[in-house]
Amino acid sequence: MMGDFPRALTAVSGLISLAIGLYVFMNGRDRIVNRLFFLMTFLLSLWAVAEAMTMSAGVLSDKILWTKFQGIGELLLVPTYLMIALYFPNVKSFMRAGRKTAGIIAAIYTPFILGLVLLFTTGFIYSAYYESDNISKIAVTRTPFFWFLEILSFTVVFTAMGVYLGQRSRAQSSAARKGLLVLALAPVPVLIANICQNFELSAYITATQASVFSVVLLAFGVLRYGLFIDLRSISKRLLIHASVIVINISLVVLVGVLYIYALGLGAGPIAVALILITTIPFMLAYDQEVKWMRRAANRYLYGREEEESRLLQELSASIRTVGKLEDLAEQVVGKVKGSLALTACALMMKEGDLYRAIGFVPDANLLSSGFNDMVEKGLTMRKWPGFFSFEDEQSSLSGCWLLEDEIERGPCRIGCMSLGLFRIYEGGGRLEEFLWKADEHGQALCVPLQVAGEEVGLLWMISGRERARFSLEEYDFMVALSTQVAVSLKNAQLLQELLNKSNRLQELIQMATTAQEEERIRVSRELHDGLAPYFLDIIYQVDTLQDKVGEANQLNGTLDEVREKARTGLRDLRQIISDLRPSSLDVLGLKKSLGTYLERFGIENNVQVAFEALGDLGKLDPLIEVTAFRIAQEALANISRHAGASRVLLSLACDNGTLEMKIEDDGIGFAEREVRDRMLRGDCLGIKGMTERAELMRADLGIDSAPGNGTRLRLSMPLPGR
Repeated sequence: MMGDFPRALTAVSGLISLAIGLYVFMNGRDRIVNRLFFLMTFLLSLWAVAEAMTMSAGVLSDKILWTKFQGIGELLLVPTYLMIALYFPNVKSFMRAGRKTAGIIAAIYTPFILGLVLLFTTGFIYSAYYESDNISKIAVTRTPFFWFLEILSFTVVFTAMGVYLGQRSRAQSSAARKGLLVLALAPVPVLIANICQNFELSAYITATQASVFSVVLLAFGVLRYGLFIDLRSISKRLLIHASVIVINISLVVLVGVLYIYALGLGAGPIAVALILITTIPFMLAYDQEVKWMRRAANRYLYGREEEESRLLQELSASIRTVGKLEDLAEQVVGKVKGSLALTACALMMKEGDLYRAIGFVPDANLLSSGFNDMVEKGLTMRKWPGFFSFEDEQSSLSGCWLLEDEIERGPCRIGCMSLGLFRIYEGGGRLEEFLWKADEHGQALCVPLQVAGEEVGLLWMISGRERARFSLEEYDFMVALSTQVAVSLKNAQLLQELLNKSNRLQELIQMATTAQEEERIRVSRELHDGLAPYFLDIIYQVDTLQDKVGEANQLNGTLDEVREKARTGLRDLRQIISDLRPSSLDVLGLKKSLGTYLERFGIENNVQVAFEALGDLGKLDPLIEVTAFRIAQEALANISRHAGASRVLLSLACDNGTLEMKIEDDGIGFAEREVRDRMLRGDCLGIKGMTERAELMRADLGIDSAPGNGTRLRLSMPLPGR
């Protein structure tokens, strides 16, 4: 009887493995990793059952047949274990490459399939089979090719284990780390038993017997850590079905009590028949009962999940329907505040190093009424190590948040605030201050909004429950929500930028057309009013000369006067041509033209100048040369008129298909906000003209300045064809 126990244990381990695989497959049959896991457990069960049949076979020929059948499960099990590592928990990038992926799969399986063919058709794996006193009552003579396959199998298994452990080190949640550790450790018992069996260290240990420990590990990982399945949805389904079954059983019991005891029919066949007739309709209505129970569970137990799912769907739809940032922000903050029962919710859009509030919904009695119009006031926030600072454009609202901790939920790091300080200046010397404490007023969280690794904003939430903490489910909902909001925000932001650029392009086209017409009128006027009188005067003088041919004494003076007027007219003509396009650009190119112009600028303004040029600056497009020259010309003119500088640096560089120009001075500088306001009023035409020239060439123009710190201009212009 003791000899039957190893055989039964081997068969049971295989059947349990198959049951686990079926469970995983039925709960995710559309996922390739679930299919691979089912294949792996099927091969493991095939190996175990074939081993049990080998033990049960009475003659050597039957044992040889079942020993070969063991090879089907044993050989194909190894590459399948590696395939799961390549698809779980994340599909590796090289497994999405079409033909390349097919080649990788073929390379992994081919040696083992070849070994399987040789096992059944030749003696290339086992050269001989003979009876033995071990637990299977059969022994084999192993060939060098067998040991090659064995080493290859161990290599593949260790590779897969290494992949699992590497993924475990990068996993964010503890459940994922523990689940991946289970997958990495599952083959260890089988590997140890395989070594003992192949080197004949023990006659009573087989790899399939040890597989029961691997099966237990896999079952524990599937049921405890949700490997390959969604435990939350499965537990919800089990709860619903269990509730319906309990209700039906209770009904059967109640009906039985009614017939047997209340009506006094006793436990006879009549009572049993009546019980069956009465309860059969309930059994037939099982599916409908499940639907009713699911509705009740969704309403009373999973109401928050249903609300969160609905909110995510609405936000997903907003990606396609919402165009303006303001509309998007209003929808997001309103729905999030209502869904999570928040005191306040704000949506911040990232602009460089700052975050600007584009949406804010508070409770009516939140701290002070001064917060209610924070978006209109232009509230901006800046992130520092350990805290956030914020203020509005009028400096009537300011404060800071202290960052206490960051909670990692998947790829997202949710910031938790411990303390908040607010100051509201109400005018007339009145100042209102408020101190927010997390342990007294609830949680304040900031959730980063990221798209493809780029942070596009923040979602700011303040809990509406005093001394309350958000649950882990709510944190997970915030992470899912942040993804939808980030995509919506990026989509609306790009659309807004596109509309702004389109409007700006129309304005520039209109301005360019107007400027072109004005320039033509100016050139016409200059030629008419400037050059025409000179040449008319020359004509009159020539006529006079004809009348005075005989008066030699007056002829020389008249010719000198004609010559001088002609020179003046020629000089003015050249100036007009130069204004239309600097002739030095055609002759010298941009590099030498700017260098010469900067040198003359330094002499005329008594300023120390320096010029640098790097890269290939030859053969530039004429329009690019004119744009760079005009912007430099206007910038130097501004330095001459306003900066009071003693040193000026101009540098040119051409690299990676881009022309870079920098102009720096050590002058008095200016306040950027003040200049922007003046530009909106129609002043600062020089800077406005430079900006418009850059926009027409799709170039980036940046001007950085501060009072007392000089000014730095940077132009970056793409070069077509480079």
